[in-house]
Formats: sequence, structure tokens, C-alpha cells
Amino acid sequence: MYLEYIDLKVNYSWNIVKALLITGKLAYPIVKEVAKKIKNVKAEVKALNYPVASLMSVQYILENIKNDNLKDFDIIVLPGLVFGDAKIIEEETGIKTVKGTENAWDLPLVFDALNQGIELSTVYPADKILGKIRTEKVLKTLEEIEEKQEVAFEQGIKIPLRPPPFRVFLELDPTWSIERILEEIERTKEFVDIYVIGFPVGHDDLDDVRNKIRKAKDSGVIVGIDSDSPREMIEGIKEGADFVFNINEVNYKKLEEVKNKAAFVVAPFNVENKSEIVIKLTKILSSKGFTKLILDAVLSPPLQGMVDSFIEYKRIREALPQYPLLMGTLNVTELVDADSHGMNALLTAIAGELGISCLLTMEKGKTRWSSWEIKEASKMVSVSLIQKRAPKDLGVDLLILKDKVRYKEEEEELKDFITVEHNEPEMDSAGFAKISLVNGKIALTFYGKDKITLVGDEALSIGRELVKRVNISKQHAVYIGYELAKAEIARNLDKNYIQDIPLFKKIH
Repeated sequence: MYLEYIDLKVNYSWNIVKALLITGKLAYPIVKEVAKKIKNVKAEVKALNYPVASLMSVQYILENIKNDNLKDFDIIVLPGLVFGDAKIIEEETGIKTVKGTENAWDLPLVFDALNQGIELSTVYPADKILGKIRTEKVLKTLEEIEEKQEVAFEQGIKIPLRPPPFRVFLELDPTWSIERILEEIERTKEFVDIYVIGFPVGHDDLDDVRNKIRKAKDSGVIVGIDSDSPREMIEGIKEGADFVFNINEVNYKKLEEVKNKAAFVVAPFNVENKSEIVIKLTKILSSKGFTKLILDAVLSPPLQGMVDSFIEYKRIREALPQYPLLMGTLNVTELVDADSHGMNALLTAIAGELGISCLLTMEKGKTRWSSWEIKEASKMVSVSLIQKRAPKDLGVDLLILKDKVRYKEEEEELKDFITVEHNEPEMDSAGFAKISLVNGKIALTFYGKDKITLVGDEALSIGRELVKRVNISKQHAVYIGYELAKAEIARNLDKNYIQDIPLFKKIH
């Protein structure tokens, strides 16, 4: 991504009184309306004789404005997506020229930035500059949060007493081989803090425990163990496990010999009076010399005690403020048939209010990428807690499938149009195409006179390469382009892609 090469500059000498906004014919009504909303600047709009503004080049724009009387303008703002470097316009006219936003409705942001002394680019859309600034502010805030956190204890990593910041725990499937575990660690290590190696109920294989814990630890990450066997827990600690799930009212006496060798998650074995059990057990463990404890009331599924669970966490936090808390999210995200990123954002916000600094998740099916979702949500909530504001407009978000702002649709009156009903395809004598996702790549195999397979990351590039090599019909080209676009969207969202099957349900 080219953002990292942008050199941000600040110029506090801006005094913009009059601005010229360049656009095309179709976007002119929108830009005209937006210009009225730009504060403290007289903005004039010039629509060039070109339908789509983003398809213009800076050379074309220059040729069409260089003979105009521009002397009264302080700045020229081009559409954000025009091709080329706007520096040639600035050099020819002597007037500061920059690229605006990709979407015309965001143009007021350009002038907000200029009024703050931010120098925009002649090469990149303003969105890229402004996005980088917001991201850098968030990163700086998160760094300060890490530096100033109140630490409960350290066990390979600092565990916050309360948020912010948060720590993300990812439990790995107990049925996985060590090879599969290492693949998952590699995929998620940028946003997971602690990996929990799980073992099935009734598992009794110390060699398996040693092998998985050791190899996971050797990959350079912090590792925990989750087992119902104290014998396996102890063996896992000996192999380097830093966190143990769970110590409870049934097994705690068997774990006294390793009380200072790891951090223990205290969770109730019984499902009744969970907070009372955790509070009482924590006091017992403390008296026996257990020093590194994280308390978990165990979150119940929705409609089966979830709200009561939140109350249990609150009771524990109030009774034992000197200990960090952990909450597992899977009982909610997995047991509601809804997309996980919104639920993970809400659960992280609730954790922030309750003072829960450790969040445990597991990735399977629709909860895949939950660790990333929680990490992003934790950034939002961390910044919000520090700034005492709602988790919105921060520079980091989890808006994946919906737009935060709906832009006003173009109010162009359609005339002499043709209404198109369902249209059956015509078969192409050149052959047929099979499109799929293979190892994270888009794959297209065309079966015709010769078989050809194209693999890549960009659907558009694959389609262009195909039409260079195979003389397919126009109808077939449209269909293949449509399916390739679906495949790219599915790949980007990590969804299943099946040719000829819709990717999404239609919102009614």
C-alpha cells in the first residue's frame, strides 16, 4: 500500500479565500451542492465537458482551464481520482493545486485539513493523506496507553489490571495437529497476544502435550494450555506454557506445586453462583501463594443467562479490584446467527465498561478472524476510554459491510431508457470457464480449443489476460467479469465462493 511513502507536511500559512473546484458533467450537481457547505471559503465549481470526473487526466484539465481567468483563486482542487500529477497545473497557472477526495460529498474535509495547516498532495487523493493522519494519531495514542497502563503482573507479556489496553487470547482447536496449529499461529500472530493450546476432555497423552506446547512456544509466541487434566496442565507448564485454563474449585489443590510457575485463569466449575465461587476461590488461592491470577465469571450464551453473566463480572470487579478479569466471547458470537464483527465490537465495549482487560476467542466457521476483529475493537475501545467518548470517528473502525454515511444518489432524470428483465445467456462456442479460489488466489480455468489456467489477486487483471488470449463472446466476457468480481470480493472477505451462487442475501 502506497500510504507509507506519503510525506506529510504542515503549512500554517494557508489563507484560502477563493477556491476552484474542478469536476465533470455528471458530478456537477453534487459538487455544486457540496460547495455551499464549505465554510469560510468562496468555492466556485467548473464542470468540464467530460462525463465522469475520475476518468479525466490532469493534462486534459490543464488544457481546458489554462486560458481561463484564474488570478483570483487561491487554490484549485481536482477530483481525487484523476490520472496524473497535478503539479503541472500548479506550474502552468501559478496557483496551488491539489487532489481532493475520492467522493465529492467529502470535499469539506479537504478544506478542514487545509485550515489545520495540512498540505495535501498533487499525486494522491486527499482521503489517503487524511486517513494516514488519523491512523498515526490512533497509533500514537495506543503507544501512550501501553506505556501508561496499570500492570497487574507480567508473564511473558504485561497483563493490564483493567483496560485500556486489552489482551487478546486465541484458543486453538483441540483436534488440530501441530502442523495446523503452527499454520494458524502464522496467520494470526499480528493481532493475537496469547495462544491457548486446547486439549479435548478426557485427553491423556503427555507426549502430545509436550510436543504441541514446545513447538508452539518455539514459534516465538506466548502460549497457554487449556485442559481438564491437572496432570496435563503441570506438564504444559514444564514445557513453557505461561497461562493455564482453568483453575477451579475442583482441581486447585492439585496445582499448588506449580503455583508460581504460570498465570492461572480462575473460573467456576459449577454454573450456579459463579461470582461467589470465583471470589471465594481467589481468596483461597491467594492465601496459598498463587500470585498471578486472572478471574473469569464465564459468559453465558444469549437468552441463557448472558445478562446475568455481565452482572457476575461486575460483582467480581467490585469485590476484587486488585485482579485482572478475562471474558470469553465465543458463547455469544458462535451462538447467534449474525456476523461476528459487530458482536465482537459490542462485547469489547462491554468489557471496557466492566474493567475486563483480557478477551478470549476461538476461530471456527463464521467466527474466523474474530481475533482480528477483537484486536481492532480493542483499539477503538481503548482510545474511547482514554478520551471519554463513544467508539466512533476515531480513525479505526469495524465498518466492513455497511457504509457509515449514505451518499445522496445522483438525481439525474433518465430518459429514453430500456427496461431490462431477466436475460438468458447465449452459449459461447469458444468454450466455458471455471472460476474458484485456490490457496487465497483467484483461479480461472478456460476449457476451449486449448485449456488455459490463470491465477492472480486482481479479478480485473485476470479478465483482461483472458480476453487477450481467448476470443470469447461479448456476453461470455460480461459473465466471466461478473463472476471474477464475486470471487475477489469473497476472497477479500474470506467468504465461500461458489460460481453462479450469490455471495450475499439481499437486504429486504
